[in-house]
Amino acid sequence: MGTAVVGSKSGVRLAAIASLVGCAGCDGSFVSTGNTVATPGDNVAELSVDQGLPGIGYINGLFATVTLCVPGNAADCQTIDHILVDTGSTGLRVLGSVLTLALPAWTDDSGQSIAQCCQFISGSVWGTLRHADFRIAGEHASDLAIQVIDESTYPMPAGCTGTDINTANMLGAKGILGISSFLNDCGAACAAALGKYSRNPELYYVCAEPPSGGCQPAAVPVSKQVSNPVAFFGQDSNGTIIELPAIPAEGSPSVTGALVFGIGTRENNGLGKAQVIRLDDAGEFLTRYPTNGKSQLSFIDSGSNAIFFENTAIPGIAACYDSQVPALSMFYCPGSPLNLSADIFDTFGRVSISVNFVAANTVDLLGNSRNVAFNDLVGQSGGPYFDWGLSFHFGRNVFTSIEGRTPSSGEDRFVAF
Repeated sequence: MGTAVVGSKSGVRLAAIASLVGCAGCDGSFVSTGNTVATPGDNVAELSVDQGLPGIGYINGLFATVTLCVPGNAADCQTIDHILVDTGSTGLRVLGSVLTLALPAWTDDSGQSIAQCCQFISGSVWGTLRHADFRIAGEHASDLAIQVIDESTYPMPAGCTGTDINTANMLGAKGILGISSFLNDCGAACAAALGKYSRNPELYYVCAEPPSGGCQPAAVPVSKQVSNPVAFFGQDSNGTIIELPAIPAEGSPSVTGALVFGIGTRENNGLGKAQVIRLDDAGEFLTRYPTNGKSQLSFIDSGSNAIFFENTAIPGIAACYDSQVPALSMFYCPGSPLNLSADIFDTFGRVSISVNFVAANTVDLLGNSRNVAFNDLVGQSGGPYFDWGLSFHFGRNVFTSIEGRTPSSGEDRFVAF
């Protein structure tokens, strides 16, 4: 599953999913390529790229384990594995079907439950917001607003458009941990008053009691929106690092890596020689592909399982076709692996980085049914943008700062690698 677009020029922060859920022959026997790559510490959580949920499977899915607690009650907690780690969205979302805790409702000032329609490219998730204490590794954040993905109490409203991906089968994970560069998942746009000329995208709702009254679109202040859990940690609240080892061209049955919290707050999370790419207000930078082509808006996104781009200039990159697996049509299937290059630079023209990557034939990659982690999985973006998904992360440390948290580089919002 992959989540991608965290921003748009309208100021609305949306998530975007581009995914290939399911893998033939997933048998649950995981073989790691190595141990966690970061120096251990209480700010380091283990990550895994594995075969996903039993009976469902996942290709290039990056997963973590989190713990939720009833606010203020450290004895009433639940640990949940296979939460998709996504630098392309903001906030924690958990399937109600796996949640055993009785978490209090997150309400507006009048006491009505707040719900949300979070829209991704592949569909939408719907559910009410709840209060929860959040833990991962040795980090914790108290009394966060999280979304519980569930249609049982309040059915998904007609205004929540797109494919319904509210189940484990459709989502391919037990939830999504959104750790983008933003503090909140929508911001000022969702706080704007509703009306004919409003720019409010109507992603938030308030729900009547009893439930038969349904839910209606609402303006929700930023303080009541789903927020980035990392921003509410202690000393390590200014960003994250995803660290994954290099893998073979043919892929791997599983990979173990690290999610490091904080940038420049400890000895194990300094920027070192990583090059900083400053992001614009929508969380985007520019990619020129091919290197003599036009620049297009782009983003780095651990939740997208491939590098997604539109190929209009390089011959030999055909889309896949399999009548039995329609989802393959969004991926590329060149006749043989292609060595490609792109230039990444910030929208301010200050930094430029050349990136080489490989485009392999997706059908050939998936022919080895035990492998689910690939550094050369590529697909069609479906629009004029370049999505540096999980394929890009192998063999790199990828930093994502959080706005307003004053990282050591002096930049407010950036990615680095």
